[in-house]
Amino acid sequence: MRTFVGAELAEKAEADRIALDAGATEFHAPDLKDGPLSPGRRLVPLADLPRPLLPPRISRATVAALMLDEAQTSGHGGETVVPLS
Repeated sequence: MRTFVGAELAEKAEADRIALDAGATEFHAPDLKDGPLSPGRRLVPLADLPRPLLPPRISRATVAALMLDEAQTSGHGGETVVPLS
């Protein structure tokens, strides 16, 4: 990634730090797909996510629902999370 974005990666890291220090929740979404809302949706802190053999996929509807849930509850403020279904 560093090869393609260069100096912008440092800017992204600084922006992430500022947002997290302010209590924001940062989402690192896996590959998105079309599909229905998943009833088993959840947020996993990035630090607690085991490395999967294959990259996970999640529907756009599920990510949107998780973002709305997080905006209402602030359950992971100041954390980087991965939405999973």
